[in-house]
Amino acid sequence: MKYSDSKLLFVYNAETGFFNKLTDMVHKIVSPDTYACSLCALTYGKFTMFEDWAEYLQSLPLKVEFIYKNEWRHKEVYDKYPLVALRQNGSITLLLKAEELNSMKSLAELKGSLNEALQLKV
Repeated sequence: MKYSDSKLLFVYNAETGFFNKLTDMVHKIVSPDTYACSLCALTYGKFTMFEDWAEYLQSLPLKVEFIYKNEWRHKEVYDKYPLVALRQNGSITLLLKAEELNSMKSLAELKGSLNEALQLKV
């Protein structure tokens, strides 16, 4: 399998724009239990990506892309957010659904589920 043809897509349950980012950051700090993006909550602190997550992403043999839900152009594949998908040879395969991500309690759980999904797909 040629990894250069593959890209891991992380789609956040958040939208682009300065005001949206500012609102999300404040919401995450003030009321983290009601924050809508579990993927963001698992992978980011108050201001930056967790170092452990950044190192994990760099260790993967895949390119990675981060996408906001209003940028997701594959609603026919899946239209609930957040999600993790794999683009490979022009097609999109869903790896982790919103329901799965929303039930995760730790970064370790996310990495384990992602490792498992990638073994099946890559």
